[in-house]
Amino acid sequence: MLGILDFFAAIFDLVVYWRMWVGLAITALVCWLLFVALPGPTAPWMVCLPVGVVGAFFAFRWQHRADSAR
Repeated sequence: MLGILDFFAAIFDLVVYWRMWVGLAITALVCWLLFVALPGPTAPWMVCLPVGVVGAFFAFRWQHRADSAR
């Protein structure tokens, strides 16, 4: 039980720092620009889904590396 609480505490620590929010904001901006630029209803979703997943991964990774360096 304590391991689960530690896991959620670590996720919460990642969420409250600014690096993760900046990374997610940049990812959202890129996805929005792709939605505006790509024609049709399905093409933007097909491109933005992987871009969003990779962007979120790198935002979490950036925050985790910054926390590990302390």
